[in-house]
Amino acid sequence: MSTQDSTSADEPQSSAEPAGSRATLRDVADSVGISSAVALRALRGSDEIKPVMARRVREAAERLRFPLEELSDADDHRGVVAVLVNTMRNTWISDLVRAIRIELAATGRSAVVVPTRRRLPEYPIAADTEAIESLVSLGVDGFLMISDLADMDGVLAATGDRPFVGIGCSQEFVGRFDTVRIDDEVGQGLLVDHLVGLGHREIAHVGGVGAAVARERADAFRKAMARHGLEDTARVEPGDFTEQVGQTAGSMLLRGSRVPTAVTCANDVTALGVLSAARDAGYSVPDQLAVAGYGNTSLADSGISQLTSVDPNSDRLGAIAAQFLVERVSGHEVAPRDLAVAPSVVVRRSTSAGPRPESTQRKRISVD
Repeated sequence: MSTQDSTSADEPQSSAEPAGSRATLRDVADSVGISSAVALRALRGSDEIKPVMARRVREAAERLRFPLEELSDADDHRGVVAVLVNTMRNTWISDLVRAIRIELAATGRSAVVVPTRRRLPEYPIAADTEAIESLVSLGVDGFLMISDLADMDGVLAATGDRPFVGIGCSQEFVGRFDTVRIDDEVGQGLLVDHLVGLGHREIAHVGGVGAAVARERADAFRKAMARHGLEDTARVEPGDFTEQVGQTAGSMLLRGSRVPTAVTCANDVTALGVLSAARDAGYSVPDQLAVAGYGNTSLADSGISQLTSVDPNSDRLGAIAAQFLVERVSGHEVAPRDLAVAPSVVVRRSTSAGPRPESTQRKRISVD
């Protein structure tokens, strides 16, 4: 997706923004080789920061286009932002929340994380719009939404006129409110490129179910396979973002007559389920089956899984979304903006080998 040269007031502003075109506090800190906390104190003119360092940080912030106009004094507390999530069990959310809080701190704001999923007898999964309305009554500055929530029309109605920004959400919300998304076409493309480069041709994907984001990632997988001329082997096994379903989907893939040599997954949790299925079926990872996740969470980097995963650049996603929201709170009125952040791939042990020549007639290893 390329940046549009001109956009009318009624059209969404969509871009795949170059990494240096809008700086976050972390970007400023990294450019000088200091922590975000020290960079913030320097920008605020703290007496404990030497003048030479303070000047370097200020110059870096100006050069990188950090929004200095939103910077607050250390004792300036401007308000609270609500971060709406489906669940507190996803470790990717904690990565985003940390980035959000760091960026909001520069503006004198804090964040409160609010799970919105509630279960009702008549609706298996519903959004807790009453909780959102209570937050509006309490006077929160605005809302950040991580991933897609259930009953979005109800959620948006409950937020009233408060600014609203979506993070890691699906493309179907582009133009309705500001969105900062993962460029899943790039992410899946890099993952498939990596596996094909190792010699894999029989590659499957577990996902496509449960949310629009899952369907978009499955579509991106198919497109990446087609780019390599492998559309005929691009199998998608239905799965959502849970470990249990990932294990079931993995078992289905491994008991078929045409077993893939590599599997990509909708997220890291699903990939753990596939790893469990491989273990139960007696398949050695990565010698007999390569497995890759999405999200680059702490689960992927654990000593047990050592899972190759797409890194969505969570620090940037959270920080830019926080900046978008602060600008809206400050009265910035433009058409809804859409930013697709480019991810990268972190290669670990789970995809450190290509397919064996005998992979089409693969034998299970003994688990005794």
